[in-house]
Amino acid sequence: MLNRVRESARVFYEVHRERWFVTRHEDVRSCLRDRRLGRNFRHVLAPEEIGAPRLDPRWQAFWDSERWSLLWLEPPDHTRLRKLVAAAFTPRSVERLRGPAHDLAAELLEPLADAGEMELLYDYAQPYSIAVICNMLGVPLDRRRDLLDWSHRMVKMYEFDVTDEAATAANDAAAEFQEYVRELIGERRAKPRDDMVSALVEARVDGARLSDDEIVSTVIVLLNAGHEATVNTLGNGTLAFARHPDEWRRVVDGDVAPQAASEELIRFDPPLQLFERWVLTDDFAIGDVAIPRGAKVALLFGSANRDPRVFERPDEFDVRRENAAQHIGFGGGIHVCIGAPLARVELAASLDALRRWWPDFQLVEEPRRTGAFVIWGLEGLRLVRS
Repeated sequence: MLNRVRESARVFYEVHRERWFVTRHEDVRSCLRDRRLGRNFRHVLAPEEIGAPRLDPRWQAFWDSERWSLLWLEPPDHTRLRKLVAAAFTPRSVERLRGPAHDLAAELLEPLADAGEMELLYDYAQPYSIAVICNMLGVPLDRRRDLLDWSHRMVKMYEFDVTDEAATAANDAAAEFQEYVRELIGERRAKPRDDMVSALVEARVDGARLSDDEIVSTVIVLLNAGHEATVNTLGNGTLAFARHPDEWRRVVDGDVAPQAASEELIRFDPPLQLFERWVLTDDFAIGDVAIPRGAKVALLFGSANRDPRVFERPDEFDVRRENAAQHIGFGGGIHVCIGAPLARVELAASLDALRRWWPDFQLVEEPRRTGAFVIWGLEGLRLVRS
């Protein structure tokens, strides 16, 4: 369906969704970098100016958790917070995690290989990704199942047509998550450690410390984004390998490095299908299509990643694809995924451990999708060694 849409129109308006959808790689990439578009509009426009609804007060805990999120903020607040967080994701900092990431992947997958069967997401991908980001932040692993549950409920708010039931669950999760992070901040303030939460607590920007609200939002977005994308990429990608065993054999045999194969996983079946922007000015257009100030623009990552103008035979899964890294999987512009270097380390470590301990896996059954579109993933993926 996305292929038909992309080839029929580079941009179109959908009345029911009240959004302009952008379909092609060049346009999506350009929009991600265009400062006439913003993740938020409230720093320059009032909701009534553009006919946007005010935030529903029933979900105030969720909005509070988003208030200082790097995914929501615009400069100068975004610049100030991102500069602090970026220090933890420098190439040198992430490289120090490569060895521990490989060790953890092997530690989890070896006993599962001995058992001969696993549910990839629950048994491996979720505990693996949450452990990596928790260790980096300094968040204890004893609450990892709570963290996963809170995250799963909260990300439902990014989908279309959120039901009141789902919104209530997301709001409750946000309230519980915030309470937990505030407790953690208090502990680190009393007894600092060599971790990111302590660094945020002690940081000063222009002589002032971050507020607890700013730290809470930052920790929550890093925890949520830090594992959701990795889990879904591993699920989607392993399913692609199961359906294309010749491509998996190329990785197992060493013809294609795990790092290179990881890029094709993201391109072929990305965990984030859509990312949105607001039009902040009166002079924005895509081609000859003018889009008014205050409009919401939905960038279709999944469509852009299959654009034949960029990728030859785009619907083929090919781990040898030379330009796979041109995918739009980590966004772009000032909101480009800050954790992309860490995600690449995790994916490569996971594929390396899978080819060692699970070189001959196959599906137990066809998996089901979660039913979500924006956060694109599977309910589970049961594998057995053949």
